[in-house]
Amino acid sequence: MNNSILKMTSQSTKTILMVRPADFEFNAQTAADNEFQNMLPGRNVRQEAMNEFENAVSLLRAEGVQVLVLEKDPSLPEMPDAVFPNNWFGTDDNGAIHIFPMKTPNRQRETEQISGVISLLENEGFSYSEILDWRKLLGENQVLEGTGSLILDRVHKRMFAAISDRTQEDACRKFADETSYQPVLFHTMSSRGFAYYHTNVVMSIGANVVVACLECIPDSVEREMVRIEIIKHHSLVEISIQQLEEGFCGNLLQVLGNKGETITVLSSTAFNSLSSEQKETLSKHGKLISIPIPVIEAVGGGSIRCMMAEIFCPRKTG
Repeated sequence: MNNSILKMTSQSTKTILMVRPADFEFNAQTAADNEFQNMLPGRNVRQEAMNEFENAVSLLRAEGVQVLVLEKDPSLPEMPDAVFPNNWFGTDDNGAIHIFPMKTPNRQRETEQISGVISLLENEGFSYSEILDWRKLLGENQVLEGTGSLILDRVHKRMFAAISDRTQEDACRKFADETSYQPVLFHTMSSRGFAYYHTNVVMSIGANVVVACLECIPDSVEREMVRIEIIKHHSLVEISIQQLEEGFCGNLLQVLGNKGETITVLSSTAFNSLSSEQKETLSKHGKLISIPIPVIEAVGGGSIRCMMAEIFCPRKTG
């Protein structure tokens, strides 16, 4: 495979794709290994999620972020977690669209939206060169859930990944081999003694700063290895296990406004869980935009970063 695949000149993009949560509800299939999911009896969670989604799109657009919204194709089956598109597809600035293998059947269905994604990108003036289907490239029964599993340092070509049922080690190493990314693999343990389901609840990478919970890496050798890899190119803001689990403080994303300014997007839960010192440090690396999505977080078990699929595809010319 071409080693330039996923080689990026910028860590962040001005354009993201979000999926309207038309089928949003508690997903029993993913709850088996996602400790963050909760049922909210007696609540109209679908309508509340729709309201949160609309508000999130409005807040991001108000900051100059280009937000593409993918609508549900009524011919497709129900997809309760479709609001989290970054897990099943990604893009790079060579124009490749990447499709990733999901663990559960009702999340595997989300890949059926690929034609809708391509149409939306083309209608908005983007071009793509190829589709890289990692479901086939990684081999049968492999699971690697996109930028939920892989935290990509796109500029320095490193991929951080916390091994779990949704981030399988063999799949990580094969992806790294095929893309010439340096794998930085480690294991995590939650306060309940389980591996975190996705790496992007543990850490995030911006242009110059990393937010990470090193406390959740039980092996001291692995913990120090991850720390060393982070500080090679980035400053480090450490969060606690409590901030990870109660605040989704690791689940944030740097994006760019229409003038190229850096914006750090995080949920209101995360913003309120950070200390004043942590906020001050992060503010030096970009404006903090706090978005309230409490129902999506509580029921879906993911936060605002999971709702944003980055679009790095080039614009059409001519």
